[in-house]
Amino acid sequence: MAAPEGIPPHEYGRRRARVREAMAGRRIGAAIITAPEDVYYLSGLHNQGHFVLTALVLDTRSATATLVAREMEAPTAAAQAGDCAFSGYTDGEDPCDAVCDTLPPLAGDERLGHQPESLSLPVAVWRGLDRRLGSPEWVDATGLLTRVQAVRSDHEIACLREAGRLSDLGMRAGIAAAEGRCAGGEIVGAVLDAMLSAGGDYPGFVPLARPVRRIRQEHVAWTDDPVTADDPLFLELSAAVARYHAPLGRTVRPHGTRPGGAAADIAHAGLDAITAGLRPGRSAQDVYRDWKGTVEARLGRTYQRHHCGYSVGLGFPPSWMSGRVDGLRPGHDTALRTGMTFHIQSWVLDPRVGTYAISDTALVTDDGGEPLTATPRDPARPG
Repeated sequence: MAAPEGIPPHEYGRRRARVREAMAGRRIGAAIITAPEDVYYLSGLHNQGHFVLTALVLDTRSATATLVAREMEAPTAAAQAGDCAFSGYTDGEDPCDAVCDTLPPLAGDERLGHQPESLSLPVAVWRGLDRRLGSPEWVDATGLLTRVQAVRSDHEIACLREAGRLSDLGMRAGIAAAEGRCAGGEIVGAVLDAMLSAGGDYPGFVPLARPVRRIRQEHVAWTDDPVTADDPLFLELSAAVARYHAPLGRTVRPHGTRPGGAAADIAHAGLDAITAGLRPGRSAQDVYRDWKGTVEARLGRTYQRHHCGYSVGLGFPPSWMSGRVDGLRPGHDTALRTGMTFHIQSWVLDPRVGTYAISDTALVTDDGGEPLTATPRDPARPG
């Protein structure tokens, strides 16, 4: 597949117009956007400078947005987000001053939007803004931004399909690197080399490679103890294309062992239930119930996990998803729409039947979920 074409510059303007319209409907006169994924979605700024304040300031009365960042980022902003104004601050200056200088006075009952859960909005900066602006009425704009970009455009879907293809390449390389006795770092290195060499972007989260006996250490990338030839291996990874991610997870059995087993059969049935359930009009919790009911019917007893998947797409470090975990979970009544994308997960961790985990990225269609990753379900390590 050829690499997806870049997003046309005018698309960013259309996206901002949709957000401004949604802001006006909630009496948000201006908004300070700080989550890297949302800054990128609305401006095209794609860099690693978010370890200090980088913000996009939107005003409902102006079609021009302003990027606020370190002064040294001006050339990058000009190259990537040329239709946005730029306000820079030096390392000796308070970034609050640069943000406040770009904000128009709020009129009447207008409120000020921000992203209080953004890891890129330091508490000290927010306090400084609140003090400088006279404690305006703040409103959380996170949900508004999530709704605007929840359904992927054709271009975004093309990026996700290509990310899925590269994730499959990375998984294949990781499995090949797991021959015999090896270190987790060797496997991760092979995965990254395969995905980046094939044209991928840097992923927002490093690949995970660890023995199944350590699967409950869910966000440990790898451990120092070597993975031996007899160890079942858990691999979870995602390639990135234009910051769009398509995560993929597989339990890789030792070479020569029989495929499947009870835990694998149950996990596969659960994944099928999730995939079939990804249809427009259903809710996130409906899909969770499908998965939970399928697993429990085969286990013959109650079983529960915190979720069976989450919305995925744009991601910057430290995650391959943006913002809060928008999961397929109990109590989450968000309605699915055609064009949404999810990392769907079926994990069975049970002392009686065993341990097995599998995941794919899937697109919501009128006929159910369409997997965007295609690695065989029950791969084996090389002999």
